Amino acid sequence: MPTLRELTEYHKPTTLDEALKLLRRTSIKTVPLAGGTSLVAEAARDVQAVVDLNALDLSFVRPGPDLQLGATTKLQALAEDESVRAYADSTFVTAILDSASRNTREAASLAGSIAAAQGNSPLFTALLALDARLTVRAARGTRADEVALAYWTPQPRTLILRVTLPALSAGMHAAYEKIARTPADLPIVCVAARATVDDQQLRDIRLALGGVAEKPIVITKNAGSIEDLAQLAVATVTPPDDYFATADYRREMIGVLVKRVLSNLNR
Repeated sequence: MPTLRELTEYHKPTTLDEALKLLRRTSIKTVPLAGGTSLVAEAARDVQAVVDLNALDLSFVRPGPDLQLGATTKLQALAEDESVRAYADSTFVTAILDSASRNTREAASLAGSIAAAQGNSPLFTALLALDARLTVRAARGTRADEVALAYWTPQPRTLILRVTLPALSAGMHAAYEKIARTPADLPIVCVAARATVDDQQLRDIRLALGGVAEKPIVITKNAGSIEDLAQLAVATVTPPDDYFATADYRREMIGVLVKRVLSNLNR
């Protein structure tokens, strides 16, 4: 894999247009750099240039009716921000802390973590449950577009500019649970949920399931009992067999975790 000395170019633009112009090039393999925690470990051997995004004013937390998070904001900064901690019963912060060690969180960016997310990513799973939206801009585009995370796929020469977490209506709560070999490990499976609790009944339910596919998946229902939703989740997933767990174990634990997170919403 390339080291910085093997790269032919390093750029640190101060405007988004300049960064996108560099990424637009096809004659030289150019990739964006924010925290570098994924790029350094997993960079393709043909990467020739990096575009450092850290001078683009994309590190921010903007409270409001919606919570807006800048793409290059470090995970640890998000975990420590009071507005983020107060959002959705701290579910997003719990998922951040579950995603990486303190040292990695100090360097890893929000957008980079989303782009590099694996199927068992607590961060991606929680964002799906919270109905996160991404503002993205393609290198050849003239404007930014907003897309729901559930419908987003990584595209070359496209930058995530910010993540928006929608305002929660009255009675809306969220929860997150995982099963892992040890508390410090990434999950074997994980589940996040967001729903409106009305007189002990669940409405507007979003269930996100991690560790069951190449990327976490989301299930939405207008209403339903905890038991019915657990059965639906188990019937929906086709998890893999690997050296961490069998498909049958993953499927069974998804049912357990769905019941657990939905029960937590009612507390």
